Amino acid sequence: DYRAGVTWRRRRYWTPRRWKRSCSSTGSGGSIEEEIKVLTEKENILMKEHEEAQKKYEESSERDSHITTRLEELKNKMHEGQRLSSQKLEILERYKKKKKELNLEKKKAAADLNNKREEIAEARSMAEQRCPRLETRRSPKDLEQQIRNMELRIEQGSRTTVSVDDITRRFHEAKTKFEEIQTMVTQMKKFSRDLQKILEEREEKYFRFRKEISKRINYFFIMNLSQRGYTGKLEVNHERRQLLMHLNVDTSGTSNDTHDVRSLSGGERSYSTVCFICSLWNLMESPFRCLDEFDVFMDLLNRRITMKLLMEHAFSDPNAKQYILFTPQDMSGFSKKFKNIKILQLEAPERNERD
Repeated sequence: DYRAGVTWRRRRYWTPRRWKRSCSSTGSGGSIEEEIKVLTEKENILMKEHEEAQKKYEESSERDSHITTRLEELKNKMHEGQRLSSQKLEILERYKKKKKELNLEKKKAAADLNNKREEIAEARSMAEQRCPRLETRRSPKDLEQQIRNMELRIEQGSRTTVSVDDITRRFHEAKTKFEEIQTMVTQMKKFSRDLQKILEEREEKYFRFRKEISKRINYFFIMNLSQRGYTGKLEVNHERRQLLMHLNVDTSGTSNDTHDVRSLSGGERSYSTVCFICSLWNLMESPFRCLDEFDVFMDLLNRRITMKLLMEHAFSDPNAKQYILFTPQDMSGFSKKFKNIKILQLEAPERNERD
């Protein structure tokens, strides 16, 4: 106890009355007042010491109460900690027990897994002895149903008079035929893929060649029109299978408007047709080229320019093709201008009055 550490010693206090009695009994005649003064001072000092001691006692008592309260709190916390610790120990023991059970179950499951793997390996080995492994996307349920159906068919087949050797022979023959057909189908599929690839390549080349041919025909057509002073173009629409011819027959150059062929005169239309035919001839490889009555609707100027165009085209051909032109018009003047031209003129047919 803290209070046990504080010791008290009783002191005897002398009052003036007691001091007078003491002096009267002894008969001393000294300076009593001075002694009384000294004793009073000592009494004051002792009283201060008593107050200080009392104050320290009170402070120690207060500290003792705080310490006692703190000790009680610590005891409560200690009891709570012991209670929680006991609970944690119980939980730990429970988890240890659960872990032990789980380890036993794990070992049992591992043993079962190894047994299942051995059974699967044995069943797979037995299955591979009968037939090779086949990759399939079918579910196990479908395969089991197929196996039951096959077993049922085997059972039904065993009741017939056909021997097992005969069934085996038929099976191998059908299997061989199936493999041959399967090989043929594989080859045909490969051949079909190759043909499709070749077809796509040829189609691509065809479209590219068609586009180039259209450009070249348009170029030669423009060049042939320029000899007459005309301008125009060919519009080829392969999707709609249309060929549109636009011409501007204004030789003065004051107008840039193009017109459809149907709005032209007969001679202009015939001349544009010859220009188109010559453009086609530049892209064709035929040994004979013939035109029949191409200048029927032409005037003299268009006819002369057209004949000049045809002659220049024929003589500029490096492959020396033969050109045959049929016309009811007079051709005697052209044999003098161009060499290597042979004119065959037929006599007029005899017509009677009935004709």
